[in-house]
Amino acid sequence: MPTSLMASNGMTNILILHGVNYYNAGDHGIALSIFRTIHDSFPGAQIAVTSPFLSRTRTDQDFVARTREGFEDSYPEEIPDLYQVPAGRRRKAQVLLFAVKLLFYGIALTVLPYQLRAPLARTTKFGTAVLNADLVLSKGGGFLLDRGTTYNIPTHLVTIWISVLLRKKTVIYAQSIGPFENRVGRAIAGFVLRRVTQILARDAYSVDYVQAVLGVQADKVLLTADSAFELSSALEDGTASASVEAGTGTRARRARRGEVCITLVAPRYSGLPGQDAEATYCAIIAKVIEALVVWGYEVLLIPHLESGAHSDRILARRVSDLCAPEIRDRIEIFAPTNPINIIKRMARCDFGLCSRMHSMIFAIDANLPFVALSYLPKSDSMLAEAGLDDWRLSLPDLAIDHVSNSSAKIIEKLEAMRAELAKNREKVRATQTFFQGRARNNPEVLLKLLGDAAPPPMPHAPKPHTTGH
Repeated sequence: MPTSLMASNGMTNILILHGVNYYNAGDHGIALSIFRTIHDSFPGAQIAVTSPFLSRTRTDQDFVARTREGFEDSYPEEIPDLYQVPAGRRRKAQVLLFAVKLLFYGIALTVLPYQLRAPLARTTKFGTAVLNADLVLSKGGGFLLDRGTTYNIPTHLVTIWISVLLRKKTVIYAQSIGPFENRVGRAIAGFVLRRVTQILARDAYSVDYVQAVLGVQADKVLLTADSAFELSSALEDGTASASVEAGTGTRARRARRGEVCITLVAPRYSGLPGQDAEATYCAIIAKVIEALVVWGYEVLLIPHLESGAHSDRILARRVSDLCAPEIRDRIEIFAPTNPINIIKRMARCDFGLCSRMHSMIFAIDANLPFVALSYLPKSDSMLAEAGLDDWRLSLPDLAIDHVSNSSAKIIEKLEAMRAELAKNREKVRATQTFFQGRARNNPEVLLKLLGDAAPPPMPHAPKPHTTGH
C-alpha cells in the first residue's frame, strides 16, 4: 500500500458519497473495500459517508448486522444524503418530495455567489459534511448511466455537482460511466463530469466514453480498476459466518461433493423488462442446474440484490421451484452475509456461472473460473481487458432465444470450463493479479491530490499473460 499522508492540520477528512447499499452485495463490496483502503492509506483519517439508504436500513437493523458480521469496525459514520431511497408507504410522494428538495437545493447553490453558498450548504447535514471534507469521493460502481433512473438523470450527479460548487477536490472513484442514452441526461453528465478534479475509471470503455462522448479532457481521466479487486487481501480477516462453514440451504448437507455457484440477475436490468424474458431466463437456469446435478455437482445460488420485486433471492426461489424435487434437493440458496464471506464461499466451489459484474469480480478474487452472462458494457470491457472474452455469453441474447438453445450454449461453455479447470484457474489468478495491481493506483492518486501535486498520467497496464486466446 502507498505511504500514508495526513493533512497539514494533522487530520484528513474524507467524505464518500452515495452510501452503502447493504441490499446489494456488489455495491457493499465496493464500499467495504474503499473503507479498508482508506484506513490503510490514511491512518487516523476521519471518514464519513453520505447515505441515501438510511430510511431503509434504520428499520432493518438485523439484516444490516448480518451483512456487516465480522467486519463491524470497518464501517464509518453514515449521515443522511439529500435523497433517501423511499421506504414504507407513499413511496411516490417521497420520491416527489426528495426530487423537489434536490432540484431547489442544487439550483440555489448554483445561482448564488460563492460567498453565500456555504451558509446555505450548512442548513443540511449533507452540505456541512461536504464543507468539512478535504476530499470528496464519488463512490465506485456502475450508477453513472441513465438506464433505470428517474427522469433519465442519475441523482448522484446532483450531489457530485454540489461538491464541485463548494470547491472541494472531487474524485470519481473507480467507476464505470455511461452509456447515457437520453440526450438531456448525457448533456448534464458531461457538464458535471468535465468539472470534477479527477475521474478514475475502472474500465477502458468508460475511459473512451467520457472523453469521446462527454468531452472530458484526457488528462483528467485515469484507467484504474474496481476497488473490490482488493478484497482478496481481506480474506483472512474478520470472522467467517456459519453460512460459510456449514451452508444455509433448506436441504441437509450430505458428504461434500463438487459444487458450482450461480449468481442471478433479472433480465429487466439488461433492458428486457417483460415477464416473458424473465420466465425464459429462469427456465434456462433451471435446465443448466439439472445438467450440473447430472454431472454430480451440488449447486449454490448466491443472491446479490436482496431488495425489490425483482430481487435475486426471489429469482433463486423461482428457479428452484422449476426444478424437479430430486434436483431441488441439490440446490442451496445462500443466506445474506458480507461480501468477504461470499468470496470465501465461492473459493470452495469448482467453477461458477456469473450474471452480475461483481459476482465476476468476487469470482476473480476467489480464484474461481466462471462463465459470464454479461449484459452491460462495464462487464464486457472488464472481460475483454483481461483476455476472458471466451468465457462470455450475452445474457440479452440468451433471454430472447428458445430455452433449449440458450441452456445448451451455457452447458457447452461450462463443459469446456470443467474440462480444463487447472488451466482456467491459472488464467483467473493472472487476472486477479492484473486488476488488483491496477486498483492500487486508486489510493495513490488520492495521496497525490491531498499533497497538492497534480496526478501524472498513468499508462494503461499490460494485459495479463494468458494462453489459449
